[in-house]
Amino acid sequence: MRRWLLVGMLVYALGVGHAAAGSDAPIELRYRFTWAGVPIAELGLRHATNSTIYQTEVAIRTIGLADQLLGYRGSSHATGQYEEPDGFSASRFRSASTSYRKSRRILVRFDRETGDVIELELTRRGEPDRSKVPEALQKGVVDPLTAVLQMRHRLAMAGNLEGYTAAVFDGRRRFDAEARVRGRHRADIAGGSQPVIELEIGLTWIAGANADDIDEAEAGENRLRLKLLLSDDERLIPLQLSTMDSLLTATAEIMPECLGPAGCPPVSG
Repeated sequence: MRRWLLVGMLVYALGVGHAAAGSDAPIELRYRFTWAGVPIAELGLRHATNSTIYQTEVAIRTIGLADQLLGYRGSSHATGQYEEPDGFSASRFRSASTSYRKSRRILVRFDRETGDVIELELTRRGEPDRSKVPEALQKGVVDPLTAVLQMRHRLAMAGNLEGYTAAVFDGRRRFDAEARVRGRHRADIAGGSQPVIELEIGLTWIAGANADDIDEAEAGENRLRLKLLLSDDERLIPLQLSTMDSLLTATAEIMPECLGPAGCPPVSG
């Protein structure tokens, strides 16, 4: 099950394709996940900011043998307000997932001023469920997608991530995130060499994880390190994300057709 927690964290850390401006044209990006070099899932991402309101959506589905075994489909949606120079503040986060074994739905509403959770609804297999995260840890938090938006906003505005941290809550898990810039270089991405900014993202679980969600990690019981490569231009598009300490590396990489200025071409049909 650790594999699918990692996939979920990769989804969250990929965030959105373009977050530096207050009014963005909609953009769509697509990624492929591999585990130890084997393709296991594909991710689609859409983001737009209209005036001061942003909306970000991600959808993931298993492919190949993983799809035959699991049949996993999941989606997450975040919305809130964008204001300069402060950036992004969350209003609502919802997610839904299904597989051959189970289904889940989550709705979280936030107080934009304080970051406190003001509404939380969870269902599992169609029945009401409860979060294992204490209410005291549901204050001053942000959803995972908005956390990455804010991280990239900070990088675009200040040029660095010195001191960046976020208290993240997705309805089921509470974890702390931190990020730092490791440098700029060129990397092989989607069959070509690209100029990139390399970030290291650290995720530390605080509450909510249980035996169904996470096994002992190679890097420790409650911490995960990720390497994120962003395009070294004003768009700061996530190009590749991979685990740093796992015995078998999980990687998400942008698809080649999505490297153009407008992102991916529309899917026909």
